[in-house]
Order: sequence, then structure tokens, then C-alpha cells
Amino acid sequence: MSTEVHRRRRRAPRGRGAAPHWLGRLPYLIVLGGVAAGLTLCAFDYFRKGSGLMAAALLFGALARLLLPESQLGPLAVRSRPVDCWTLVILGEAVAFVALSVPPMNKTGLVLAGAFGVLIALALLVRAARFLIAERRANAPGRPRSHAAPPRP
Repeated sequence: MSTEVHRRRRRAPRGRGAAPHWLGRLPYLIVLGGVAAGLTLCAFDYFRKGSGLMAAALLFGALARLLLPESQLGPLAVRSRPVDCWTLVILGEAVAFVALSVPPMNKTGLVLAGAFGVLIALALLVRAARFLIAERRANAPGRPRSHAAPPRP
């Protein structure tokens, strides 16, 4: 006769004043949405406005990381508080500096920047394709699989 042990998942107690679960991810979603909206504006040739929005979102993330407890930050709390805050502040200030210091481009500059972006995208696609081909070759049915750990240097 076998005995099965059923484990119940323990949940943290929730009081009356406890915040909903999704509220803990709200600062992260605001930062992520601000950066995504900024990238969208940059894609539609509003570089300064898009970069300004990205900088504002990153600086908001730094302020949220500084003021809110870790339980309300979601994925914004990765490392220690000072490291997270300084990282977000430096990135936000760098993006703001670039947004304010880059002169407006003429049509030739926009075409060259677009072509450069297309070249980067193509290079990424080629690398992804090479990786997938290498994975398929490594997992081919005729090849023996080695489960041993690789030697340490």
C-alpha cells in the first residue's frame, strides 16, 4: 500500500490593507511602458521626444527604487538598492544627455541611420540562424549525446 503525500502550497497572509498582487509590478510596468513608448517615438522619427520619454521612465524607475519597499517593485529590485538606483540614474542621465546634444538629422542622415539599423537587424538574424543550425546539428539523431560536464580550465 503506497501513501501519497499531498502538499499544499503556502500563501502569504493577506490582511485587509494588503495591496493587490498586480500592484507590486506597477512601477516596473510603468518603466517598461515608458521605454517602449520612447522607442516607438524614435522609430517614427521623433528622436528627441522618444529619448526624453525613455530618460524620464528610467529616472522614474530610480525614484521608485529609492522610495518604495522591495515588495512593491517587482523586477526593478535586482541588486542592492544603491546599485539599482545609481544604474538607473546613470542610464537615464546618459539618454537625456544624448537626446539634448544630438543635432537634428537631415534626410540623408535618417536614411543612413535606417540602413545601419537594417544591417544590425540582419546581422542578428544571421547569428540566430547560425545558432539554430548548430543546435540542430548537435541534437541530430545519429550523433551520440554526452552528458558529462565539460572539463574545467
